[in-house]
Amino acid sequence: MKVKSFTFNSFEENTYILYDETKECIIVDPGCYSEYEKNQLTDFISSNKLNPIKLINTHCHIDHIFGNKFVCNKWEIPLSIHKSDLALLEQSVRIAEIYGFE
Repeated sequence: MKVKSFTFNSFEENTYILYDETKECIIVDPGCYSEYEKNQLTDFISSNKLNPIKLINTHCHIDHIFGNKFVCNKWEIPLSIHKSDLALLEQSVRIAEIYGFE
């Protein structure tokens, strides 16, 4: 298995792509916020001919979920989170506004 890491957003959050010789990959904690960061993620996946099959959040702090909607829509993959983080995910818009993010 290979691991590619990215450092995204002003919180300097770590995003990971886990993949192997099958070319299937899992995206973990997509903190990509800006278009530049989204392009970095997309470019890596495209250039390595990877097929994203799952999105996982280790926890739902905003710096870890900024890119969730982008990833889910771009690759039409499901999001997996721990059930105890659902309330935090549901409050993410309000929490982001507190930090000055859209």
